[in-house]
Amino acid sequence: MTESDVRTTPALQVSGLKKSFVIRRNLLGRATARHEAVRGVDFSIAHGETLALVGESGAGKSTVGRMALRLVEPEGGTVSLLGEDITALSRSALRKIRARATMIFQDPFKSLDPRSSIRYSMHEPMLAQGTYSADERDAKVAALIERVGLTQAHLNRYTYEMSGGQLQRVAIARALTTDPEVVVCDEPVAALDMSVRAQVINLLRELQSERDLAYLFVTHDLSLVQVIADRVAVMKAGELVETGPTAELFQNPEHEYTRTLLSAMPASHPRDRKLKPSRFVASL
Repeated sequence: MTESDVRTTPALQVSGLKKSFVIRRNLLGRATARHEAVRGVDFSIAHGETLALVGESGAGKSTVGRMALRLVEPEGGTVSLLGEDITALSRSALRKIRARATMIFQDPFKSLDPRSSIRYSMHEPMLAQGTYSADERDAKVAALIERVGLTQAHLNRYTYEMSGGQLQRVAIARALTTDPEVVVCDEPVAALDMSVRAQVINLLRELQSERDLAYLFVTHDLSLVQVIADRVAVMKAGELVETGPTAELFQNPEHEYTRTLLSAMPASHPRDRKLKPSRFVASL
């Protein structure tokens, strides 16, 4: 495959993705009821593009994000990463290709081992690949920790010695240690306060510009979508109900569920907010 072919091939493409979970078993342990979390999801993401996957809690967004990297095994459909179908790969082949596709989780306190130093946590993805020398690992870690706005001194700390914003920066740097081309961002700023969220979002956008990263950005926050996403895919009850360019979808939503989500989004300026009178005031 030539370089031009690589660039025209979607960085990530999923087709007919399905997943269900057992919600009830009988006394013999056999499944008697299942929840269809994801039902026939299709989308693609180009190199350097951000697709926001939005919807209410329980819509299946995070499950799709995890299936895109086979952290959760799909029951049906295919996942093509950089032109290669990863649903049929062996465990060893999958480990190698995961160097090219990584994930940033919502809570860095849970995704980073509290027993390990930040330095070791950042070395870990490269150790798993087994193709980096000690000098290469040290050089990458030193460069990335500074690129995300932290210092070399942070590498000797542990998670309990750092703030949530600092740890999320570490998580971003850690996700980039193997030079991925696709990054799944699963609610990466949901646990942060507003000022830190803005800093992390700006960092993600800068890194995307520098490295031509493809982002699958899983979120329920539509205000973030307007800032970071090129296109939006709206999920409801495990299905995609609408997909389109961000500006177009926000201005002219076609599906009733999309219109409901947008109507619940707070206005960006106080003078544009419409306040409903309370029952007490209305009764006077």
